[in-house]
Amino acid sequence: MKNKKIALSALFAALIFIVISIHIPNGMGGVIHFGDALIFIAATLLPFPYAIAVAAIGAGLFNLVFAPVWLPFTIVIKPIMTLCFTSKSNRILGTKRNIIAPIIGAIINTVLYFGANWILFDNNTAIAALTGLSIQGVGSIVFFFAIAIALDQAKIKSRFFSN
Repeated sequence: MKNKKIALSALFAALIFIVISIHIPNGMGGVIHFGDALIFIAATLLPFPYAIAVAAIGAGLFNLVFAPVWLPFTIVIKPIMTLCFTSKSNRILGTKRNIIAPIIGAIINTVLYFGANWILFDNNTAIAALTGLSIQGVGSIVFFFAIAIALDQAKIKSRFFSN
């Protein structure tokens, strides 16, 4: 079972890297992507330590390759987002926690990257980045629910991800 979790974690990290690589520049130095939605999905399917690793590695690899200045922030922020979720249900949306978690995760992402923009650049840049961060957050929430509903209808969690 441990090998299966490691393999699934590697798969999710690779998918997150790919999805973030397919992004839309937001015109303010940042990008809009749906990698966070996959981080959220991974956090509902995989146990806590694996979800943290998936978030840090998947998003971190993108920053390592394409935007190294963001790497230290990403490997801290993305794992924090996973703490909102639980994998302790036989369905992705089987708990109130997982229904509320993507909203909290998107808020965490927005607030912490706002702070990162403030640290790296200045207050005007940080304020300007809020629009892109907010759009990304809302998109990731919608994308998460669309994927979660489809996976729950297919009973993916109970079939392949027993706790």
